[in-house]
Amino acid sequence: MITHFHMLPQTTLRWRMGAIGVGSIMVILLFWPSVWNLLRIVSDRDAVIAYLSQFGLAGMGVLGFVLVFQVIVALIPGHVLMVAGGYVYGFVPAFCLNLLCTVGGSQLAFLLARWAGRPVVERLAPADALDKWQKVSAQKGLIFFMFSFMLPVFPADVMNYVAGLSALSWRKFLIANLMGRIPGVVLLTATGAYGYQLPATAWLVILPVALLMFLIWRRVMIGRCR
Repeated sequence: MITHFHMLPQTTLRWRMGAIGVGSIMVILLFWPSVWNLLRIVSDRDAVIAYLSQFGLAGMGVLGFVLVFQVIVALIPGHVLMVAGGYVYGFVPAFCLNLLCTVGGSQLAFLLARWAGRPVVERLAPADALDKWQKVSAQKGLIFFMFSFMLPVFPADVMNYVAGLSALSWRKFLIANLMGRIPGVVLLTATGAYGYQLPATAWLVILPVALLMFLIWRRVMIGRCR
């Protein structure tokens, strides 16, 4: 396993982690009362919608913070938040917010794993899941991690840390992160914005793409494991 943790000078590592820590504390203190109320109802779609609606556009800041937070703390579910965002703010604003925050949160998680190493990561993600997916992802690269965000068989938030503990560069991870996140963010945001009235043309795109992803995954991923 390659982590790059010991490759950084201790002073540089402390400075980076200190800057991240101070910035995080300031943001948390700014949003915390609203964020805590949202986290308490995060699994209830209707309650999240009702809560965000009372803030108007300012609720996008609260939602954005929680979206980033739930990516870093891998045990918090985030799908309901993206659906609720689509319902409250409409497809285009919510899609931009959902994509920016989930991709940004994933990059932060990746860099946290890269800079701080496994001991810190185990405080944010289950150790058994890390062990399992580190073995599966050994010697794999951009394509593998891109599909890890597209397909529900992977714990996407855990894969951020797995990638950070690997030799994959942050640039390649950003490409995998962005391209892999787009299909799911589109579907979840559209579900919130349009509900059961999702345009038929959207399904004509979503279903073939989903089938194609599954077939490629079987050929590329399963085939390599044999």
